[in-house]
Amino acid sequence: MEWLKTIGIAGFMFFLLKGLAWLVLFALISRGVIPKKTLAKWRMKWRGMLGKR
Repeated sequence: MEWLKTIGIAGFMFFLLKGLAWLVLFALISRGVIPKKTLAKWRMKWRGMLGKR
């Protein structure tokens, strides 16, 4: 039962950090630190890597 608590804490920390990373990313974009052109380039790069859907 102890390992289940450990996995629960690790899972919580993972999603907490992931959520905070998204919030930081959106804040940087909205403040203009990351230009929208750069974001568009990243989007096209990832789209090419993942293939067309």
